[in-house]
Amino acid sequence: MSTRYDLVPTDIDPSRRAFCSYGCLSAAAALSALTGCGGGGGGNGTTGPGGSPATGSPLATATAAVNGRTIAVTLDGPLATVGGAAIARTSAGNFLLARTGAEAVTALTAACTHEGNTVTNFTGSQFVCPVHGSQFNVSGTVAQGPATRPLTSFPATVAAGIATFTV
Repeated sequence: MSTRYDLVPTDIDPSRRAFCSYGCLSAAAALSALTGCGGGGGGNGTTGPGGSPATGSPLATATAAVNGRTIAVTLDGPLATVGGAAIARTSAGNFLLARTGAEAVTALTAACTHEGNTVTNFTGSQFVCPVHGSQFNVSGTVAQGPATRPLTSFPATVAAGIATFTV
């Protein structure tokens, strides 16, 4: 036996309050039916399109200090070794960092160029937006859409275990 839920009751209440209430319920039902790209973005960071699992592993948070427009990130944890990546959450915004060499780091904005969601996952070679699945290589170039523009990159220097870049 199935249960049926009607948005419009059989005993119609002609009041303005009831009309508005049912209108809001109808709008909410229509919004919840939207899925995929252009459905409002958002996302919870753990699922991709249609509720499928996000690709890649969540990024570790890097320790960062902000001095004006200059950001200094400690190269520890996953950034201690070549091939590691992390997200730096700062008062100046969120930034993706990848250790590309013994003395080399790339620094990128963490805002996906598709709908502006925060890129929070890493596959081991690419940054992944958990909302619609856009993938970017460690230099910020689009590897897989729906994004079509690269992430903004910032020249970074490495000295004494700290990566520094200016935004």
